[in-house]
Amino acid sequence: VPVKLGADGQMNQELFMQSLTEAIKVKTNLDAYVASSGYGKNKVRKGFTVGKVKETVDALFAKRWAGTSQERNVKIYTKDILNFFPHDARLDNINTEEQRDLFIQFCKDEVYNRPMNNMNSVSNKSINVRLGIMRAVMAYAIKEGLLDKTKVIDQTRNDFGWTNLPQQSSKKKQPLTEAEIQDVYNEAVADGELEFADAFIFLCDTGMRHQGEFFKFNIKNAHFKSKTMQFWREKTSSWSIHIPMTDRVFDILKKRREQALRNGGKVFDITQSRIRTLCKRYKERCDLPEHFTPYATRHTFITRLVEANNPPNVVRDLAGHSCIETTLTFYAYTSDKLIMSAIQSINNVGDANNDSKGSEITSSMIGHNSNKMLKEGK
Repeated sequence: VPVKLGADGQMNQELFMQSLTEAIKVKTNLDAYVASSGYGKNKVRKGFTVGKVKETVDALFAKRWAGTSQERNVKIYTKDILNFFPHDARLDNINTEEQRDLFIQFCKDEVYNRPMNNMNSVSNKSINVRLGIMRAVMAYAIKEGLLDKTKVIDQTRNDFGWTNLPQQSSKKKQPLTEAEIQDVYNEAVADGELEFADAFIFLCDTGMRHQGEFFKFNIKNAHFKSKTMQFWREKTSSWSIHIPMTDRVFDILKKRREQALRNGGKVFDITQSRIRTLCKRYKERCDLPEHFTPYATRHTFITRLVEANNPPNVVRDLAGHSCIETTLTFYAYTSDKLIMSAIQSINNVGDANNDSKGSEITSSMIGHNSNKMLKEGK
C-alpha cells in the first residue's frame, strides 16, 4: 500500500499506520484463502519416489483385499510375489521381460511342488491370477506416483506387459461309476474311516461344492419330514432349491443328527486336507482314473442327472449354476453309458423303420456287399 510523504519529505505517521493496517488485513485474507482452497498446491511438484516391492504390495493389499472374501487367496498369491522378488527391489527395476519370465517359471514350480497338488500339474489359470496381482500392483503404483508409467515392461498395453498366459481348454472330469463309488465306500469302512465314508456318499448324492456348501452344511437345513434339504450357495450368493434327499443321504443325516445338534449343527468335522489324503489313498487302492480328485463327486452327481435324461433346466437348478451353459460345457461328462445310449437310439430308429416298411437290412449289406447289390439292381 503506497504512503504519501509530506511537503517536507517526512512520512505522515497517521497515514503510515492506516496503510500498514490495510496491508496486514490484505495479507491475512490472502493467507486464509490459500489455507481453505489449497490455491497454488498444484504448482508445487512433489518429489518422485520410486516404490519398493513389499511396501507397495502391502499397501495395495490393505486397501483392496484386507477383510474381503478374497483375502485368503490373495495372501497366497502375494506370498509367491514376495518370495520371488527382493522386498526392497524398486518397481522400475523388476519391470523387465526377463524378470517377468523368471517370475512365471518360479510360480509354476511353486504350484507344482505344493503338497495339495494331487494332480501334479499346473494350469495357466493358476499362473494368470498371480500375473493379475502384478498388474494390480503396477496400476496402484502408477496412480500413487510410485512408478513412472514409462518404466513398465510395455507402456502401450493395459496390462503393462504382465500379460496372461494363453487360456488352456478345460478337461471334463470323468464321473465315477456306481461300482467305483461303492469300492471307495467299502475301503473307507474297512479302514475305520467312517466319517469319510459317509461324507463321500453324501457328496456324490448331493453334488455340493466342497467350500461354502459341504463344509458349512447345518443339520437345521435338513427337513426330515419332507425328506428335502436346502442350503446357502456361497458362490452364487443364493439359497439352493429344496432338494429331495436320496435314501442314502437321508440315512446318513438321520444317523448323524444327534451328534450334529451337539456340535452346533455341523454335520461333518472332516477337513479338506483329510479328504484329499483319503481320496489319494483310495484312488490307488481302487485303481480309479488318474485324474480322480475329491471334486469328482460333483462331476459324478451332475453327469448322473444328465444320464437319466433330466431336462437341462432341472440339472442346472440341482447343480446350482446360474446358466445351463456352465452345466453342460464343464460338468456334464459324456460317459460311456450316454454314448452307448446314443448309438442304441440309432438302432431303435432303424428297427422301427424296417418294421414299418416290412423290409430287412442286415450287416452283410455294409461295405462292398452293398455296392455289389446296387450294381445288381437289388
